[in-house]
Amino acid sequence: MKKQAINSTNPIFATPDGSTIFKKFGYSPAVRAGDFLYVAGQIGLNPDGSMPANDEGQIVNAFDRLKIVLEEAGASLDDIVELVSYHVGLQNHLGKFIEIKSRYIREPFPTWTILEIAGLARPGLVIEIKAVAYVPK
Repeated sequence: MKKQAINSTNPIFATPDGSTIFKKFGYSPAVRAGDFLYVAGQIGLNPDGSMPANDEGQIVNAFDRLKIVLEEAGASLDDIVELVSYHVGLQNHLGKFIEIKSRYIREPFPTWTILEIAGLARPGLVIEIKAVAYVPK
């Protein structure tokens, strides 16, 4: 089985130098392996790269970014079979996360692993979401 890197041309992932966050840090937004699509963790920055004013904004942005990567790979949020969310200060926003997640993730629900962590790649980030989708060829 060969793997196929999925690259993104969406301007939401652009860096000020004209590259993308994926090229800058040396990873793919998603990789297809057989019938599965592995989507890299998505953070909640605003489209211009700034930090949202609150946790809710970060959560919405992270789900929006996840949706963009899935769609560029020919999949949708409904194809997700596994969801993993990483939270800084989990108890501060878990209720809001669940509420927002319900706008994006519908039945039949994927598995979901919730992890509280000490920090993410950029100070101030509180959420990162990664997923695995089943997308038969």
